[in-house]
Amino acid sequence: MIELKHITKTFATHAGSLAAVNDVSLTIQSGEIFGIIGESGAGKSTLVRCINLLERPSSGSVVIDGHDVTALSGRALRGLRSEVGMIFQGLSLFQQRSVIDNVRFPATLNIGKASEKSAADQRKRARDLLGLVGLADKADSYPNQLSGGQQQRVAIARALMTRPSILLCDEATSALDTLTTGQVLDLLARIKQEMGVTIVLITHSLFVARKICGRIAVMEGGRVVEQGSVKSVFEHPQANVTKALLGIETGREVA
Repeated sequence: MIELKHITKTFATHAGSLAAVNDVSLTIQSGEIFGIIGESGAGKSTLVRCINLLERPSSGSVVIDGHDVTALSGRALRGLRSEVGMIFQGLSLFQQRSVIDNVRFPATLNIGKASEKSAADQRKRARDLLGLVGLADKADSYPNQLSGGQQQRVAIARALMTRPSILLCDEATSALDTLTTGQVLDLLARIKQEMGVTIVLITHSLFVARKICGRIAVMEGGRVVEQGSVKSVFEHPQANVTKALLGIETGREVA
């Protein structure tokens, strides 16, 4: 379980300090797919990057499975990041490395609970993961030889290399067409079902949230303005930003 307790993250600007995340508290249950939605600049990415401390909160605490991880550093912090896989919006694949070497890269850092210490073991696990995401025949290809959807699958396989219990997805389908988006979301749902991974999904797309998430939080201006089940939030929106997002999706005003 992930508990975010009064998380605030401020950044210094020429005009003073800016609170990208402002006093956010959320509880994400183990094994669920939880969506964080909102318009650009709402603070979604900053909040999620606080979970694995890529952004260290200015105040508040991050508690994972009962352990406050907010102050971790050094080896303990690297261990946390092996437990919390992340798929970045820009994918961040190494263009000069083969697909299989991209996937096995996290294991080469020798952190966390991954059991693959030898190169042969790492390559075997990487091939198994490529099979899981439907790219067994692309192991020796390079990222620029793949479609956008295939590159996204490589990023998912890489994020699973260290056997994480949590998977953070930052706009994982934003650059994909509708068909490919659906295929990637189906894959994430299958990974959650088969591996028991908790998935936190950032998206501005209500289609994505409807298709895969059980519960969501809506952010605006660094704050969570609404949260609940997808059904309750979308059928009975309370916040103006939620109504606006629903209006954009349906092409009509939502009262």
